[in-house]
Amino acid sequence: MPTISVSTLPTTSLPTQSLNRLKQSQVDAYNRDGLLLVPNLFNNAEINQLKQLIQIDPTIEHEIGGPLDSHGNASEFFAFSGVPDDLLGAFVRVERLVETSRDLLAREEIYHWHTKISFKPPGTKARWDWHQDYGSWYKEGALYPNSLTAMIAVDPVDQENGCLEIIRGSHRCGRIDHIPVGRSMGADPQWVEWLLERNDLILCEMTPGDCVFFHSNVLHSSGPNLTNRPRTVLQVSYNAVDSAPPANSLSFTGHRFEALNTIPDSALLSHNWGEGVDIKTHDRLTRIKNHDRARGQNIYGYTFNRKYPEGTKQD
Repeated sequence: MPTISVSTLPTTSLPTQSLNRLKQSQVDAYNRDGLLLVPNLFNNAEINQLKQLIQIDPTIEHEIGGPLDSHGNASEFFAFSGVPDDLLGAFVRVERLVETSRDLLAREEIYHWHTKISFKPPGTKARWDWHQDYGSWYKEGALYPNSLTAMIAVDPVDQENGCLEIIRGSHRCGRIDHIPVGRSMGADPQWVEWLLERNDLILCEMTPGDCVFFHSNVLHSSGPNLTNRPRTVLQVSYNAVDSAPPANSLSFTGHRFEALNTIPDSALLSHNWGEGVDIKTHDRLTRIKNHDRARGQNIYGYTFNRKYPEGTKQD
């Protein structure tokens, strides 16, 4: 650790970063609000291809699980870290998603933190209680909240079927304590109440192919899906390289830096990704995740539920 005098710190302006995909006004809006909606980031053909994979692949179905919410209802998602060589990995690496994320993170070099396919089938009672992503990622060793999530609508998403809800500008609070809330964990309810009194509540209603990018410290939640329509979203999270967990952190195994090799936008449709997921890579990534010390010690405090208990097979 070098020691330097305060008098030697530079006071000149930092060079302006050249944006790749966004306008400066969009970056300014993200920094102000903690989120940015980019409509039609993916076209119907790309989303339909993803939707078909999600619906038919047994690996995804068998690995669905999630924490209980504050009322004891089980959420459902399929998650992975690393980058498999399949359509899911292609969405992680596609230039339009990576470069837009880098624009929002001051053009920092980034890598894949993790991806979730979040399911809310018709009639789902489970909700996601108010939380910050960095509330957990901090415990996993991410040094700074220099990270974000890109949420892509696979189905039409609205308030009735449980869209993402965000407290506008709440990322500027910094990390808020996460404490037991009912049968789950969540952001301190007193802070949530105070912020809702002062800030706007944003409903992230989207059509398939829309994408909302949101800061890892922004407070967000989502309600139940009591409609007869599904609500499926793909959530790809990126972390800046300078925030990668140190080698002796609890979650270094599952979230260590791996260079992200991007693919051109056209590759989502022009490349033959096959009809299923890259089972070999997903199995390897699952083994890595299962040996992650953070997972073994349950540092998050959640009660985790699996749709199919480990050791069972889905016919």
